[in-house]
Amino acid sequence: MNWVGLIWIIAAQADWRAEADRLKALGDAAGALVVIEKRPQSSALEDEAGFLLATMGRRAKAIARFRSAIRMSPLNSSAHYHLGVALWLEGNRVEAVQALSVATKRSPTNTEYWERLAVAAQEMGDRSRALEAYRRVLTLKPACLECRNSLSFLLTDQGQAAQGQAEALRVLRIDAKNLAALSNLGFAYLQQNELEKAIEVYRKGLQIAPDSAVMHYNLGLSFKQKDELEGAKRHLTRALELDSQLVEGHYTLGIVHWQNGEFQQAAVQFELAAGKSPDYADAWAMLGTVLRQQGEVVRAKQALQEAIRLRPEDPGPYSQLGQLLRTTGDFEGSAKYLAEAAVKKAAKESKQKEMFDRSSMARPKVIR
Repeated sequence: MNWVGLIWIIAAQADWRAEADRLKALGDAAGALVVIEKRPQSSALEDEAGFLLATMGRRAKAIARFRSAIRMSPLNSSAHYHLGVALWLEGNRVEAVQALSVATKRSPTNTEYWERLAVAAQEMGDRSRALEAYRRVLTLKPACLECRNSLSFLLTDQGQAAQGQAEALRVLRIDAKNLAALSNLGFAYLQQNELEKAIEVYRKGLQIAPDSAVMHYNLGLSFKQKDELEGAKRHLTRALELDSQLVEGHYTLGIVHWQNGEFQQAAVQFELAAGKSPDYADAWAMLGTVLRQQGEVVRAKQALQEAIRLRPEDPGPYSQLGQLLRTTGDFEGSAKYLAEAAVKKAAKESKQKEMFDRSSMARPKVIR
């Protein structure tokens, strides 16, 4: 090929690339896709076409193009990453995490890939993978305060409260008003049963953000743990005034009313929690418990049966239902549920002890 021909090819490539980029800049993904589709197939162009399809909301077709790009070049980290994101949005979370993991292996210094993997793994409950990913991000990008906050929470949630506390303090040395770090620091103190320190931290958070429902909730939870029930009620009530959808707020306020012997108010809060989050097994279990104590047999039975349906491994609702049935004269049904409670309890005790007793304690909320 002579020089004239080579120059013409380079110019032609520059022209289509410039046109595709111009259309993308204008938000015309469909137009850019038309330009790209006219070019010879390559892994990079298949990945780009998939990305454009994804921005147009055509995720199924986008996923097919990302897979095509990977078949052409398994080393294409961008295609693996985009595939992971698209699969996540489609609800295929397991395969999404796998694709994101491959992307980080193909491009181990790309912090965006590691961050996305960390968030996905955390939401999937894969804490070990999330911890590894956040640590890798912070090795590459130490100034990422959001990542350090996430690491802080995960460490504390994993039972490594001292390390979680240290990470939160590192953020606060850089940004003393960082609400997420203050929230995480309070969480670490709660885990270490340093209730006064937790209360001090959450109060500091409320000085910065007086209308933070999360801070009021966390402070209320801290007072509850200290058995200062009036303070707990005050802050939990304020949290719910600020955010009526704070389901854990209803549940924890219900616990406080229950501990204070205020069964009717407790039932109202548990019912609100269960109504706003129908899969909240603890709320149904506590609602059934309180209704049983109030003598509302039919509603108590329904609530306890729902708790059993949602979390059949929990012995508590079986025991409560067995005791309830005994008071109604259904001794056969009572014996059945009490026997099942004993089996479930033995199975539960054979497992590792949970960090929190979920029947009586909620967890602090996190500020993102």
